[in-house]
Amino acid sequence: MKKILLSIVTIALGGLAYAQTAVSLYDISYVSPQDLAACNDSSQYLGDTVITRGIVVVPGNLSEVASGSITGGSRPFIFLVDTAANGAPGPFKGIEVMGAAGNTPVAAIESAQAGDILEITGIVGSFENSLQLTPLSSSSVTLIGATSVPTFSTIPVGDLNDANRVNILTTGEQWEGSFVEFQNVTVTAVNFFSGGSRVSFDVVDANGNQINISDRFLAQRTTSHSVVNPNSPNLVTNGGTGTGTFIPPVVGTVFSSLKGLVRQSANGCTGRTGRGYELNPFDSTHYTKGATPPAITNVIRTPQVPNATQSVTITADIFDNDGAVTSATLFYSADPAATRATFTSVNMTNTGISYSATIPAFPLDTLVRYFIEATDDSANVSTFPGATNDEFYTVRANGLTIVDIQNPGPNANTDSPYSGQTVTFTGAVTATLNQFDLGYVYIQDTAATEYAGVYVTGNASLAGLSRGDVATITGTVVENFGFTTINVTNVVNNNRTFNITPISVTPDSNFAAKGEMYEGMLISVDDPNNGKIDVIRPNLNFGEYGIGLSGSTDFIRVLSGRVNGTSAQSSLNVSLISDTFYINNDGVMNVPGILADTAQDMDAMIGILWYSFGNFKLTPRNNGDIINFSEPLVYVGLSEKNTNIELKYYPNPAKNFVTIENTSADMNNMEAFFFNLNGQLLKSTSLRNNINVVNVSDLNNGVYIIRVMNNNEVVSTSKLVISK
Repeated sequence: MKKILLSIVTIALGGLAYAQTAVSLYDISYVSPQDLAACNDSSQYLGDTVITRGIVVVPGNLSEVASGSITGGSRPFIFLVDTAANGAPGPFKGIEVMGAAGNTPVAAIESAQAGDILEITGIVGSFENSLQLTPLSSSSVTLIGATSVPTFSTIPVGDLNDANRVNILTTGEQWEGSFVEFQNVTVTAVNFFSGGSRVSFDVVDANGNQINISDRFLAQRTTSHSVVNPNSPNLVTNGGTGTGTFIPPVVGTVFSSLKGLVRQSANGCTGRTGRGYELNPFDSTHYTKGATPPAITNVIRTPQVPNATQSVTITADIFDNDGAVTSATLFYSADPAATRATFTSVNMTNTGISYSATIPAFPLDTLVRYFIEATDDSANVSTFPGATNDEFYTVRANGLTIVDIQNPGPNANTDSPYSGQTVTFTGAVTATLNQFDLGYVYIQDTAATEYAGVYVTGNASLAGLSRGDVATITGTVVENFGFTTINVTNVVNNNRTFNITPISVTPDSNFAAKGEMYEGMLISVDDPNNGKIDVIRPNLNFGEYGIGLSGSTDFIRVLSGRVNGTSAQSSLNVSLISDTFYINNDGVMNVPGILADTAQDMDAMIGILWYSFGNFKLTPRNNGDIINFSEPLVYVGLSEKNTNIELKYYPNPAKNFVTIENTSADMNNMEAFFFNLNGQLLKSTSLRNNINVVNVSDLNNGVYIIRVMNNNEVVSTSKLVISK
């Protein structure tokens, strides 16, 4: 790797300024044809500290990326074009700049305007294989001039992705970080997420090459999205509405022009499972529509999950903004191998814009696929949900299952088919909020072995669940960057138990392809030939390490000892960690830490499979999930069932103090633990008297869980409201 060498003397002295020659954005971004052909898209400067200059393409107040780890809650981004390009993009002349130094936004980036010339001292890195420059500090960005606003280059979608949205490195990498335009593309799918407040959509060109149009900027945030960027022009204090303004297109819409900035979410030969190259528009003028087909919205299935005797009614609102709807047809099939051309068709009847049709009853466990097609008076045709995916359901005897929620079925994407919908299902608890457990609650289907587990959060009653409890959960399905979550509204403990046996998984090269089916499930990483599991990669950064078969280079990522909002959900009761940083910073561990090392092995490691930042990660629940580890471990007790005693908590709501009282038993040797609704332990205190006054002034307004334990056994769990 080529290095920009800093003065050794300067590094040693630390406090003195250093001299360094500026590196062009072209040199930073450039990757040779030979490397790209070999599936290596890494910059030769990756990991280096450089000084570079570039012209700002997008104003710094238009990014719209929420981040709980950044002061102010928003992570700013801008894009630069090489100064040698004079504002005209070209191959290897653009780059993305992550506008925060540590946890603090860089003011010079937040205030940057298109055409500004910036000099930045920063570190060259990447995220999901997309090149990023990160400033060293808040003073590492300097405005040195201004020029005309950068322009765009018109390129074909086929330079970036193929028909399956697999990124083509040899012709696409040169445009990463650049401002480009596509012409004459058609919308094939519209994808809502984050509870419907965010949207992206897929388009194809005339040759079927596909790309996702993503929403990194304000321009593509819908009216139900609340703006997070504290500098956004859409804030109420800046004269805006406080929300987005984007109106999503419908499937079949033709854009004569789409402009935006290219990022990469790597897939294909890179070994990752992302979206390929993607386009991020940043201005309302970047969307130029051609023909507008009918809009198909508010599609509802009744009943949501039928039994073998029930027919299903499909209703939808269908209208045409520039004409009239002339026909609407429902197509369905119970043949899993059927193509759309062979689906049965039913004409939909309407009252005004509301259209409906019925699918007949089918036997139990039948997978039924369907879609809607509408035509307007200009012969423009739209389909729902799009050309590449179908809506579907499985006939069940007793309603929805976790498998129905998690299994993407015949569709190409991995999102839940119930995303954004309210669901009710039953399963057994595999991980809990109990003191010596994972700290997050997972529920698993008691019969299925694939697509059977799911993460549940956001309801105080979850704190009363123990491993093995069979519970019925009601909540909304939300996709968080590819990870399915249930935002729970109701919990019913069925007062029976079922112990889930971990599914055995081999850590080989095929695991990545299987990861989706095990998401949220309790699995055991082991050797089918009864060999050992080794630590293969001791530090993969961000609290992760890799374990695999002895003698193999293939590994499964493990995350432990780190808790950081929703970006790092792992146990603080697992000793084996990747970095001592996490003992003192991202969570106070409850067991002694042991640094992962390639000399270590075990018979197996059990845990819940989590997904974040493009990777599946095993999250063991406590040291008991590391089977026959080669080093001694401290094992902590885990009470499988709660033994409740009558405690009083008052006042509730509390302001600065809460009293915990028990007049029927001795409170000696008891401890109280305070958790938020995401399962994070916030504080603990010893209870030495029958009446204990606890200072809670350090807790913000909100709902918390108090768990009182006696000798590692839960004796009482209660909800506490803080209102100041």
